[in-house]
Amino acid sequence: MRLFVCSLSLVVSFFVGTAWSAAPNSLVGALNDAAADTGQSQFVRSVEHYEYKDSLQRDTPRGSVEGFMAAVYEQDYEKAAEYLDLRYLPEGMSAKRGAEYAKQLQVIIERNLWLDLGQLNDTPQGLDNDQLPAYRDLFGRVRLQSDQIALYLQRVPNNGSSIWKVSNATVAKVPQLYENLGYGPVAEWFVNHVPEGRWFNVNLWEWTLLLAYLITAFVVMVPVTWIIKQLILLTQYELKEELAYIVAGPLRLLAAVLLVRAWVAHSSISPAAIEMIDTGFLLVSAIIWFGWSAMGIFQQGLKKRWKAQGKDQAASLLRPLTNFLRVIFVIMAVLLWLEHLGFNASAIIAGMGIGGIAIALASKQSIENFIGTITLYSAAPIKVGNLCKFGSISGTVEEIGLRCTQIRTLDRTLIHVPNAKLVEMEIENISQREKIRFKADIRLDYAVTTSEQLKAIVAEIKAMLEEHELVLKEPLRVTFKGFGLHGLQVNVLAYIGTKSFPTFQLASEELHLKIMDIVVKNGSRIVPVAPVALNNG
Repeated sequence: MRLFVCSLSLVVSFFVGTAWSAAPNSLVGALNDAAADTGQSQFVRSVEHYEYKDSLQRDTPRGSVEGFMAAVYEQDYEKAAEYLDLRYLPEGMSAKRGAEYAKQLQVIIERNLWLDLGQLNDTPQGLDNDQLPAYRDLFGRVRLQSDQIALYLQRVPNNGSSIWKVSNATVAKVPQLYENLGYGPVAEWFVNHVPEGRWFNVNLWEWTLLLAYLITAFVVMVPVTWIIKQLILLTQYELKEELAYIVAGPLRLLAAVLLVRAWVAHSSISPAAIEMIDTGFLLVSAIIWFGWSAMGIFQQGLKKRWKAQGKDQAASLLRPLTNFLRVIFVIMAVLLWLEHLGFNASAIIAGMGIGGIAIALASKQSIENFIGTITLYSAAPIKVGNLCKFGSISGTVEEIGLRCTQIRTLDRTLIHVPNAKLVEMEIENISQREKIRFKADIRLDYAVTTSEQLKAIVAEIKAMLEEHELVLKEPLRVTFKGFGLHGLQVNVLAYIGTKSFPTFQLASEELHLKIMDIVVKNGSRIVPVAPVALNNG
């Protein structure tokens, strides 16, 4: 339910944002804008409007069509009926239903005809040399099955002068055209039950229809994706939780959006509403979410496989690499979306190049950290899981990220060291040693140790070390160093053949205890560096 609410909020914000930024101020403005974008743009700008004398600007063909479209856009259909020639209508039609005919004609034009006002004549005489009577002008054609139906304007008398209206022959065809080219039964229901009005140049009933499509799409997709999710959770797949999240999250949204777009493509909504959908904002958002999540599950699957193969260093590289690919994916998706909207992606990239200089200066530290990351992975002085000493810091490397490295100290605290700083530090990689040194300095009491005892102690300690299973044969030294200030100095040097520090500690403890036993066995005793008072009883 929470996912549905979030997705619905995203759609609403998309509708509002797209409508605010993309919708024209009026349908007439949109038509003029479209004309300005065509090859006729210079003609449209160069021809001045006729100084209309009629209050409804019906003096010319262009003025009449422009006035009609402005009236229906304002949903003033009584006024729009004034632009229709309602005389001499066939049986079954009445001039009293002029507002209804005007509304039907609006639907026919919006759904089937792209008007270019710049192509319409703007003089009281109308267009010459069009092979039509002087009192008639063509303002568009619509296709009905295999036929092309012409839509005419006609000059009619009005208080001693003449004005241009939609011809009564065209008005007579409006009911039949509307029946074949108008709204379908679903759209018709919304038209009849939703209050009239517009929001960001789109009819309220169209907003309602789009919202109904979205809700219906989620009603269809939620149970379908829920069943798929439960089937995935019943499997033995290692990443079933992550895969179930993708199905119940981004895949559900993407499927719902595609379903809505399929319905819209076969619906009866106006080009203005279709234009809102064709911005692709919601589709691009769903694709980005799906791609982002898919890269995450691919990373986790590959990471587990590499760790099982002992490729820990390569596995630790996957996360920053995946994040980098995600960023590239999002940038490419946004650029393609902007290209779809009509922006010049090349110009945007060029602008980003210029702005990149300023960004680079502002993000100098981040770039240094990224270069430090590359150095850490290429030189590989440390790996994830290594026990290291970084200056005064000692701990285990848990993660090497794009910005910093996470180190778990012996006190179990987590330290984040920037990679730019880490590559400049003196690093002692304790985990890289192949063996651990065992060193003991023994001082024997002058008073109770003879030369024979000293020789026996040295020989027995060496023999004990040689017999120990973990002590390496080379190098191994037990030597009498000399006469120290506080006692006879015997140095012991050997290496324990292990990389495990806990194993070394157990072996070291065992060796120290055996050395003590050998000293006591030979009648000597170990003295500290500084003499202490001993209670001989």
